[in-house]
Amino acid sequence: MNKLFYPAFLAMMALPAAVWGWDAQALLDVVPTAALVQQPGPAWMQTEFTEVSGQAALSHNQTLAEGLSVSGTVWGLADTLPSGTPFATPPGKIDIQSRILELKLIWEVVPGTLIWDIGKKVIHPSSGFFKTPLNVISHGTLGNAANLSGAAVGMWEEGWVGTDVTLLVGNLSISNFFSPRLRWSGQADTVLQYVSLPQNDFQNLTRMDVRIGEADVRLLGLLSTGGPGSSDPEMHLQLGAGLDTNIGDSVTVRAEVSAADSQGRLTVADAQYATASTDSVNWAPHALVGATWTNAQQLSVMAEYYYNGSGFIGGDYAQLIQYSQNRRNTFTTAPDLLDQFGDFDAGRHYGFVRVSGKIDDKLTAAGWTQVNLQDLSGLTGIVLTFTYDKWSLNGSFMDAWGTADTEGGLSPLLWKVDLEISLFL
Repeated sequence: MNKLFYPAFLAMMALPAAVWGWDAQALLDVVPTAALVQQPGPAWMQTEFTEVSGQAALSHNQTLAEGLSVSGTVWGLADTLPSGTPFATPPGKIDIQSRILELKLIWEVVPGTLIWDIGKKVIHPSSGFFKTPLNVISHGTLGNAANLSGAAVGMWEEGWVGTDVTLLVGNLSISNFFSPRLRWSGQADTVLQYVSLPQNDFQNLTRMDVRIGEADVRLLGLLSTGGPGSSDPEMHLQLGAGLDTNIGDSVTVRAEVSAADSQGRLTVADAQYATASTDSVNWAPHALVGATWTNAQQLSVMAEYYYNGSGFIGGDYAQLIQYSQNRRNTFTTAPDLLDQFGDFDAGRHYGFVRVSGKIDDKLTAAGWTQVNLQDLSGLTGIVLTFTYDKWSLNGSFMDAWGTADTEGGLSPLLWKVDLEISLFL
């Protein structure tokens, strides 16, 4: 494992050494899971398996001179492959990865007014709600840590190589992040994979934030293309807008909407024989409206409605369910249309509710559920977290529920448990 960490750590060690300035987190996950797995022939059988992973992240922020600093985070993972039994891990089956998540130079060209970043950076223009339409260029989470808390963003995510310029004037800020297209050979990737994954598209994200009274308003536009040699060389545009405001001292309201000029998807050609075709959705919006209420005792309730404009509804949704039933029972090699946008995201209308709060100074609890409002199936999770000094023990449970003619009922996931121990240094 050390050999895989070297490329990442060599880049970080180029920073001026100040060992006491490093922040570190280590995480051990044990994830027993029950899912339906296809057996030889059309039969599906419930199978229990467990993954065990150890992850660690090391961060540092170093001032180089007046208005000039550098910061970075490296991450590593040792992950067992599923064992096929609920609480045992397979001997000798370890997947080891490492990556530089962020490494950027920050220059305050005009202190408090003009800031320039260059390097690798995570971009999160959206809120912490479960669905985030304004996260138009976010990467998925790294590692196998089960994100069972109902959070929009997982624990670790890889950034993008690029440059970001921010102008701050009064209540207005304007930023532009440009991420170039980066491609390299398979031979070069044996080294560069520890620094960054290839970036197949160039992306240019412009964001504008303005404070209007008690409301924070954000507007964004993303222009991207695959460029020469890409499988999708066309220019694409995404637009988004969001509003965040407080009502009194206890309620936060959030609304977001974004849309892309085209998004490809697989649709049902023949539900009976489980054949699929491809089409494109033009300017299908993704939107949310939600509110969070928090009292003085830190009890918090969040409710959210999410609209997935690239999903299915009405007769098309009924065809999708019939297709998925026939795929499971007979045509097992057909494409999985339910899963093409991610877990539990094939319909148009979803609701989400999360309740969380402190039981005492060290113990917190949360429960959440996401519901497909078209067929009333869903996902449910429960989270307990015990924190003591620099240690944290987290236990989470998630299951899918619904009848055999619903999205949740057709999910291969039956239940998943995440037992997580964290150490913060």
